[in-house]
Amino acid sequence: MEYHQLNVNLVADFIRGLSEMQSLFSSFDTLEIVEVGDGNLNFVYIITNELSRDETVVLKQAVPFLRIAGEGWPLSRDRMKNEVMALKFHESLCPSNVPKIYYSSDEMSLVIMENLKNHQIIRGEIIKGKVFPSLAEHVSSFIATTLFHSSDLYLGFDEKKRNVAKTINIELCKITEDFVFTHPYEDNETNEYNPELSLDAIAHIQRDPELRNAVGEMKYAFMTKAEALLHGDLHIGSIMANEEETFIIDPEFSFYGPMGFDLGAMIGNLFLAYFSHDYRQRKMGNDPEKYRSWLLQCAKDVWCGFEEKFLDLWLSHDEAQGTSFIGRDLDGKSAETFRKAYMKRVFEDMIGFAACKMMRRIVGLAKVADIADIEDAAERARAEENALRMGSVMVLQRSNYSNFDELMDLAKSISPLGGCK
Repeated sequence: MEYHQLNVNLVADFIRGLSEMQSLFSSFDTLEIVEVGDGNLNFVYIITNELSRDETVVLKQAVPFLRIAGEGWPLSRDRMKNEVMALKFHESLCPSNVPKIYYSSDEMSLVIMENLKNHQIIRGEIIKGKVFPSLAEHVSSFIATTLFHSSDLYLGFDEKKRNVAKTINIELCKITEDFVFTHPYEDNETNEYNPELSLDAIAHIQRDPELRNAVGEMKYAFMTKAEALLHGDLHIGSIMANEEETFIIDPEFSFYGPMGFDLGAMIGNLFLAYFSHDYRQRKMGNDPEKYRSWLLQCAKDVWCGFEEKFLDLWLSHDEAQGTSFIGRDLDGKSAETFRKAYMKRVFEDMIGFAACKMMRRIVGLAKVADIADIEDAAERARAEENALRMGSVMVLQRSNYSNFDELMDLAKSISPLGGCK
């Protein structure tokens, strides 16, 4: 089928002609089509039979431009191929954490999948102060499982290299390279600033040679370390959950990159939420520390859960193979020494990438609602300056931290008024 862009008037006729939809819908004459207009890249439609609302799917279609910027910003539709490949890979390993795929088409650059109607995007729920007791457990399992099984630690040398080649995602990687690692630090015209944000705070991340060098090192790592198949944009806006279940969505930025990147994106977003909730909890009439403590503990549990599960997978694989990644362990200590050094490097990368994600959300394009939707510009600026302060310390000192508790202590040391205690 030749590509054409769908809209609310064309979706019903399109799915009516798909054999895969015949078993999902008892009628195509009573369909409700709702466009979900909050995506930066693609168009998303929720399709529901009004007479039987359990008959429902989500259709996501890539268009040949960056939606957030409009048709003046061309963008290849190939990103949908990467997303579908990633979804299928994730589903094969973590079926309870990925929406079921019913249909996909390279020609139409679209995918039709399960409608997670009993789940919410967790960013909005976290803004409201909701606790997700299973979030860290599920996310850490997802990251550990998908990263390990796509890495050189598990795959044969030939399969891994072929996977790297077929998952290249040039344009979306370029977006990350620009908007996460470059534009926020050069006062680019795409940057957006809260007018109450201190000019000194902005200048610190744009004019400090050591900081810019550290960010440059993280950019280089992002561009050159093809370690595992990443989700590529794993933050609290890419997760739908309720108290029992967690689903990871929207892997259109998927590619082979450094393992610490997905971890950093997730944990950096939890730190941003942490700084937003000094104000948000006070506005709700609550003591901020209870919910902020949960956010910090959740971040810690993501890292610690990942580390434990990743090492368990690695050790089990080595035992099954009868050897280690570095070869036979003649002294009985070499493999463990390598594993410890490996995980230390992933930890350092996670810290650096989390820092870059935090800083770019404050001064760059595409904010996070946790902070950007704070109505009081002065309160918003306090949260922004705190996030910038923590991010700058993290990226500069990423090699100095030995455990996650030290990062939690750093977050707590940043006072609600923009300074350090």
